[in-house]
Amino acid sequence: MQLLLGSAVKKRIEATVTKRLNALAKQGERVRIALFRVGEKEDDCQYERTILRACDRLGIDAEHTAFSEDVSEETLFGALFAASSREEVDGILLFRPIPKSLQTERIRTAIPPEKDIDGSLQEESAFVPCTPEGCMHLLETYGIDPRGKRCVVIGRSPVVGKPLAELLRDAGGIVTVCHTQTLDVRAETRQAELLFVACGKPEMVDRTYLREGQIIIDVGFHTVEGRFCGDVKASDAELYASAYTPVPGGVGTVTLSVLLLHAVEAHERKRA
Repeated sequence: MQLLLGSAVKKRIEATVTKRLNALAKQGERVRIALFRVGEKEDDCQYERTILRACDRLGIDAEHTAFSEDVSEETLFGALFAASSREEVDGILLFRPIPKSLQTERIRTAIPPEKDIDGSLQEESAFVPCTPEGCMHLLETYGIDPRGKRCVVIGRSPVVGKPLAELLRDAGGIVTVCHTQTLDVRAETRQAELLFVACGKPEMVDRTYLREGQIIIDVGFHTVEGRFCGDVKASDAELYASAYTPVPGGVGTVTLSVLLLHAVEAHERKRA
C-alpha cells in the first residue's frame, strides 16, 4: 500500500508560491493577508499560528485580529469591511464556524469574492474552497488521473463534498455523491476506484465500505480520546487500499498551502 503524504504536495505547491512571490518582489510588491478569529477555539488558534509561521517563512505579510465570542455583528462587520477596503490587503480569512448569531448575510457581504482566499463564499467566491482543491493537487502530485474512473464522494457539504464532486467531474471522473439520503452507501462505495470521504464522522468508514485495491482519500480530521483520526478507520484502509492518505499527514497538510497559493493569485489578479 502506498501512503499519499501531504508533505510532498505541500512542497510542490510552496515551490510555486515561492517562485511567484520572488517575481513579485522584483517588482517591489508583497502579498498581504488579514486573518480574523472569533473566540478561543483551540483548532482555530492552532491553525492561526500555523498560517502565521508559514507566512513568515515564505515572505507573505499577515495581520491577525481576534474577537471574543460575544462580539457584535456591527463590530465584526466593520473590521472585515475595513480590511476588505484596503488596497494592500490581497486576501481575507475569517475562521469558521463562527457563532450562529453572526452567520448573517451582512457578514458574508463584508468579504469581497476576489479576496475570499478560503473559498468560504462558495459559488460567489473567486476561489474554490481550499480542501477540495488540495485533494486535486494531491491526485496530480501522485499521478492519479480521475478521468474515466468511478469516483465516489461521501459527503455533500458546500465547502468540501459538493465542490470536490464538481472538480472531479471537470477532470473527467464518473462521480457519485453519497449523503444521508443515499439508500445503500456501502454498495456505492464498494464500487469506487477512487473513494473520497468527507462525512465529518470519526472512523465511520470501516472495512464494510471498502474493497481491495481502492485509492482512499480521507478528508476528515478529529481528536478522539487524545488521538488523531480521520473519517476512515485507518487499520481497515491500510488493509484494503492500494493507496491511502494518512491522518494526520494527508489532505490537511495541503490545505494551508492552497490558501497561500490563493493569496498570491489574488494579488496577481489585482495587478492584472
